[in-house]
Order: sequence, then C-alpha cells, then structure tokens
Amino acid sequence: MKSKEDILEIIANSKDNGVTVTAIAGSRKKKDTASIKETLSALLSKRKIVKTGSRYYLMGMKKQRRKKSANYITREEVESLMGEVYKDIARLKDQIDRAFEYVDEVYLNFRSINKVTNELPSNNDLLIAYDNVNRMQNAGDSVPIPDFKKELRKKGFNFTDDEINKRLLEMDKAEIIYLQQANNPDELENKKEGIHTERGFLFYITWIKRS
Repeated sequence: MKSKEDILEIIANSKDNGVTVTAIAGSRKKKDTASIKETLSALLSKRKIVKTGSRYYLMGMKKQRRKKSANYITREEVESLMGEVYKDIARLKDQIDRAFEYVDEVYLNFRSINKVTNELPSNNDLLIAYDNVNRMQNAGDSVPIPDFKKELRKKGFNFTDDEINKRLLEMDKAEIIYLQQANNPDELENKKEGIHTERGFLFYITWIKRS
C-alpha cells in the first residue's frame, strides 16, 4: 500500500503534467485504488494538492501550468490583430488608388502639352484607358465601349467611331481583347457607340493578353 508521502512524491514528480489515480496505483491498482482515493481526498481537503478533470497536481504546480498557457494567443487577440490588418489593407488600397490617380494626372498633363492628336492610340494607350475605366467603375473586367472611348478622348486622342471600332475588332481577332455582346442592347443609353457585327451587338471589352 502506498503511503501519503509516496503519493505526494508521485504527484510532485509528475510536475505540471499531473497524474491520475490509475497511474498512482500502478500495477496494484485494483488493490490500492480505494485507499489511494481516500488519501487523495484527504490531501485535497488539506489543500496539499489540486484536481483538474481526472488528474491531480501538487499545489502551485497547476498555477504554473496556467501561466505557461499565457504564451498562447487568445481569440480576442486574434480578432484585434485581424482588425488592424484589415485597416492596413484599407490604407494600402487608398494609397494605391491615389497612385493611380497621380499617374493618370501625369499622363493627362503630358497629353495636354502635346494637345490633341489625330494618331490612333497604341496598344499601351488602349490598355491604360481600359485599366482606368475598369478600376474607376469597378467593372469586373467588362469595360463598356462608350466609356472606354470617352477615356481615350479625355487623354487627347481624336478618332472616329469607325476607326476605333475597326481597331478593336482587329484586336479581338488577334485575341488580345475579347468583345462581349450586350444581353439587352435596347436598354443601353449609349447603344449607338457599340459595335454591330455578325456575332451580334458588341458592347463590352475584356482585356486578355498583356504584353
């Protein structure tokens, strides 16, 4: 039979892992379990040990175990951290938007110095106009052709609808862009600025291949 001192020693050796009645009893658990439980009850009442679940700890050792858990981050701390991350993302998005606006302003100023040009825009000019409209309207990569043309004219390009439509159809054929049909063309305000083809009424641009 294990004495009170034996049991205290076993619990002390378990440190912050704690120990069960079965582990204390060892190979003679059937014979000693009842007396061990009585001893443990007495030690608990005298506050020599503490019990959590089925495990027994030396008084003070369980507190040490709780202290170690302080190294783990809590749910509240995670939520607070994620809140700061989302704020940083929002600030970064604002900075990116301002950067785009600055680049666009510089580009417009450059065009204003050279005034209006009758030359057709390059593919890079077309891509800049596409990206600007896509970003400003949050168009989801389906940019309306009238708004695309308006952005090009704002940048100083002077062209006819036939000229730019022909250019867009050539780019569509080369799979640089994809011209999409409008589902309900009669409901569009600027339907005159779309492109009528055998495929149907084309009204949106999606840029596919970037050089």
